[in-house]
Amino acid sequence: PSYEQALYTAVSRAVEHRPDAVFDLVAVSSGRGTQAQVALSASNAKRQAETVLRSLTDMGLPANRVSLSSSTSGTAQTNEVHVFVR
Repeated sequence: PSYEQALYTAVSRAVEHRPDAVFDLVAVSSGRGTQAQVALSASNAKRQAETVLRSLTDMGLPANRVSLSSSTSGTAQTNEVHVFVR
């Protein structure tokens, strides 16, 4: 999905209000299915989060202000990338 403009706006506002803000990206995948399906979903979610990380650094946000982690969710229907401000 097209997310870059909304991401840029949200990150810009966060940095405007908190110039020292750091961001946590969490790759969320479904915990449903076989072990192989769960592993594939987790791998795909991580790859999507890495794409979001590249978008953030392309926007000028230093990579040292972003951390990347992953999680599974029994309620997630599709892979998701959550962005949190600290």
